[in-house]
Amino acid sequence: MQLSKNLKFYFPVVILLGLAAYSSYSLIKAHFIIDVDKLPQYDFCDEIAPVRGGIYCSAFGREPYPLVRSMPAWRYRLDPVLLKKSKVIPPGEKTPRSPKAQAKTIATQLGLPPKNVFAMLEKTRGPGFQNQYLGVSDSKAVHDILSNRSIVAGIKIEETYFRKYFESNRLSHVIKGINEKFNRYLCGTRGEIRGKLDANGDLIKDKIELNIPPKHGADVILTVDNFLQKTVEEELAAGVVEYGAGSGWCVILDVKTGKVLAMATYPEMDLQKTYDIKDPVTLNKVIGYVYEPGSVMKVITAAAAIDCGFAKPDTRYSTKRDEKDSNGAYKYYRLPNDSHKMDPVITVKDAIVESSNIVIGKLGYDMGPKRVYGYMRRFGFGRRVGIELPREEIGILWDYRKWNKATMSRAPIGQGISVTPIQMASAYQTIANDGIRKKPYIVDKIVDAEKNDLLSHQEDPGESVIKASTAHTVREMMLDVTTPKGTARRAKVKGYSVAGKTGTAQKTKEGVKGYLPGLYVATFCGIVPSGVVKRYPDDPEPVPPKIVVLVSLDFDEKRRYHAGGNTAGPVFKRITEKAMRYLEVVPDRLDELEEEDY
Repeated sequence: MQLSKNLKFYFPVVILLGLAAYSSYSLIKAHFIIDVDKLPQYDFCDEIAPVRGGIYCSAFGREPYPLVRSMPAWRYRLDPVLLKKSKVIPPGEKTPRSPKAQAKTIATQLGLPPKNVFAMLEKTRGPGFQNQYLGVSDSKAVHDILSNRSIVAGIKIEETYFRKYFESNRLSHVIKGINEKFNRYLCGTRGEIRGKLDANGDLIKDKIELNIPPKHGADVILTVDNFLQKTVEEELAAGVVEYGAGSGWCVILDVKTGKVLAMATYPEMDLQKTYDIKDPVTLNKVIGYVYEPGSVMKVITAAAAIDCGFAKPDTRYSTKRDEKDSNGAYKYYRLPNDSHKMDPVITVKDAIVESSNIVIGKLGYDMGPKRVYGYMRRFGFGRRVGIELPREEIGILWDYRKWNKATMSRAPIGQGISVTPIQMASAYQTIANDGIRKKPYIVDKIVDAEKNDLLSHQEDPGESVIKASTAHTVREMMLDVTTPKGTARRAKVKGYSVAGKTGTAQKTKEGVKGYLPGLYVATFCGIVPSGVVKRYPDDPEPVPPKIVVLVSLDFDEKRRYHAGGNTAGPVFKRITEKAMRYLEVVPDRLDELEEEDY
C-alpha cells in the first residue's frame, strides 16, 4: 500500500523530469549541435596559381646558382576593428597592450613607417577596411611574432610566393629577356578546385568535387657563369665611371662552343621596377644596339683577303692617301686618313697592328665589294646570330650591288655598315675556333619541377667560314696589337698572349648627316690565349684559345681619352686577368711571369 502511494507521487515527477530533459536536449541541439548538411551551402570554384620557375646561372664545376626564384612567404593584412577589440596580454603580464603598441610592433617587423600603420588603425569603415595590405615577408621570425595573438591581434596571414633576386640586379637585361622569351615555360599551368563553401565562406573539405593541383613553372638554366658575370659587371661599371662614358657593354664567349659566359650592359636595370618596353634603359645593347664598329672590322677584311689568296701578311701597301694610277687618276676614292703617322710602305700585318685606315681601305677596295661583302655575310654580319633573347637586331650591311666608291673603301674599316656587339664577338670566335663559327647561345637547358629536361641545347656542328690556316695566320697578325708597337699596349694580359684589335668608331645619329663631332664608341675585342703561342718551345701544340672578350664604352660627351686602346683596353685587361685565373687557363707567356706564378 505504501509502495503504491510512493509510485503515485514519484511517477509524475519522473515524467516531468523526462520532459524537462528532452526540452533541454532539443534546445541544445538546436543551438549548439549543427547539422552541417542542413546549413546554407554555396558553390565554389577557383583557380590555383602555380609557382613560377626560377632562372639559374652556371657555376664553374658546381651546381647551377639561382639568380631569381619564387620563394614561400606570407602576405599580411590588417583588420583595425579586430585589433582594437581584442585583448592582447603578453605572457607574464597583466596589462593589455594598447593598439598603438601593437601597431609599432607590426611596423617594426615589416619595415614600415609607424605612421602608416597608425593611419590604418583609424580606417574603420569603407571598402576593404578589414583587409588593409601591410606587406609580404619570407621571415619565419616575423611570422612567429605577427601570428602570436599574445603579441598582436587583427593580423590576417596568407601563404604566398614572391620573386627573390639573389644577386640584386645582376644580369638584369638578360633576366628581363629570358622572362619575356620563355614565359610559357616559367609561368607553369594553373590548377583548379571546385566544391562547397559553408555560411562562413570556408571550404567544406568533404564537399570538394574537383581538385587539380597546379603544374609549377620550369627552371631556365643559363650558360652564364656567376663569377665571370660579377667580374664583368663590376669592371665595366668602373670603366664607364673612370673614363666618363655614358654607357658600356661586354660579352664573353667560349671559343669552342659559342656559349655566352657573361653578358652585361651598363647602366643596369632595376629588376623590381616596371618599365615601358620602349624605355631605353631596358635595351640589352649586346644584342640590340646597332653601331658602326670601326677598326675591329679590319681583322675581318684581312682574314677575307688572306683566305681567298688575294693577299698575305707581308703584302706591302703604300700609306699615301692620294695614290694615282698610270693614267694620273686617283686609284682610290675618298680614303680616310690615319690617326697617326706611319712608314711610307707597310705590310698588311702592320696595318692591323698599327690600325691603318688607308692600307686596309685600299685592301678592301682592291678585293672588290662582292668579295668583301661575301665574307662579311659568312662571318655573320647582316643577319641575326639567333641567340635565345628577344629583340635582337640584324645590323646594316647593304647588298654589295648598292655599294658606291666610298663604301668600297669604308666598309672594310668598319664605316658605312653597322653591327651588333654579339655579331662582332661571334666573328672573333670564328677566328679563334680555326674558322668554324659556332652559334652563340645563352640557354643551356630548361627543366621542369621534377628535373626532367624540357629543352636542352643541341651541339652546333658549326659553319666553316675561313680555313684553319687562315685563322691561325690572322691570330698571329694580331699578337703585336697589345705591344708598344700596337694600339692597345694597355690591354696586355700578363702571362697570356692576346690576339686582339682596337676600334674607335665615330658615332652617327639618325636624321643627322655625317658623324657627331668628338663622340665615339671605343672597343677592344680579344682572343685569349691567342692559340698561336706554345707554353714551351718543344710543346707539340700552342695553348688553345679559351675565350673571346669584347668590351665597348659609348661616349655621349667629348672626352680626352676615348680611343679603344686606352679606355676599353684596360677594362678588357682587368676582366681577362680575373677570368684566366678563375677558369684555370694555362699561361703561354711564361717569360712574363715570376717563378712562383706558375
